[in-house]
Amino acid sequence: MSIDEIALYDRQIRLWGMAAQANMRSSSVLLINLGAIGNEVAKNIVLSGIGSLTILDSNVITEEDLGSQFFIGKEDVGTKRLDAARPHIEDMNPRVKLSIDTDNVLSKDTEYFSQFSLIVATDLTPAEIKELNKKTRDVKVPLYAAGINGFSGYIFADLIQFLSVDEKLKSARPAELGQTSPNKVIVELDERKDEEKNVVYQVITTKHTFKPLDELLHSAILTNQLSRRQLKRMTPKVPLTLTLLKQDTKYDSLDLETFHSQYHSTCKQLGLQIEEVSTETIKQFIDQISVELSPVAAVIGGALSQDVINVLGKRQSPLNNFVVFDGVTLDMWVFEL
Repeated sequence: MSIDEIALYDRQIRLWGMAAQANMRSSSVLLINLGAIGNEVAKNIVLSGIGSLTILDSNVITEEDLGSQFFIGKEDVGTKRLDAARPHIEDMNPRVKLSIDTDNVLSKDTEYFSQFSLIVATDLTPAEIKELNKKTRDVKVPLYAAGINGFSGYIFADLIQFLSVDEKLKSARPAELGQTSPNKVIVELDERKDEEKNVVYQVITTKHTFKPLDELLHSAILTNQLSRRQLKRMTPKVPLTLTLLKQDTKYDSLDLETFHSQYHSTCKQLGLQIEEVSTETIKQFIDQISVELSPVAAVIGGALSQDVINVLGKRQSPLNNFVVFDGVTLDMWVFEL
């Protein structure tokens, strides 16, 4: 890294180290769709100093976009999102190589995705996410997918397999080699002594194994990681979101009665003991599908961006593998499914 770059990213380098910053500088990210979440992700990772960002979005700006996206203005309605947003993104950090692609994501073959270090997909239907997930797995490229449904949002991560290195103060009960959860196993342990503070840190290398979305949806259970009290107080947004992601039909053709029945099946599969949810609650959730609210986008986009930065910098353990945010209760549930 040049002296100018070190000066520019000085605060970040102090936070996560030169090696992590250099890893990000050599990375290339594909961001699919520049909606409300996409705006947040683009802003955060461009400012972090990644090497290159490609944004794939074929959408034209509508009046509805103005309330949830900050790279566009009223004068841009009717133009391509990427054409309007590009100069603003470039101004944030000219050192990041920015490429735009106005093709539809469905037009891209598997080989197209192999050129990237990591892919972030937003605002896709469940069928589109599953199809994309198959392609990214074929070329062994990590994938994040995220979406907003009114007052709730979700993040799905499939990094396939990932090694993380964490440092923790060595305690009376230090970490040990072996399986720590269904998706995580500690494969290496080391120690680092801080002479100045006279303390010893454990350096823990963990192997994280991820599932594709289709497999996650059909095998997900929560009874193995949550207490009975947690299962009972859980927000209905969790099973509602998972039920939505199981859909293979278009959102505008969802049947309320069928969705309600599928919701009950999802609760049973997860092992939830939540109270009966009214038809009106489910109807409100369906009516809010794909509705973008800026505060929810800021939370989901912020959490997603931070994990992307951690993964690209090879710094800390990543999300493994599903997050649901309830904007009404302000609870963010992180699950290993």
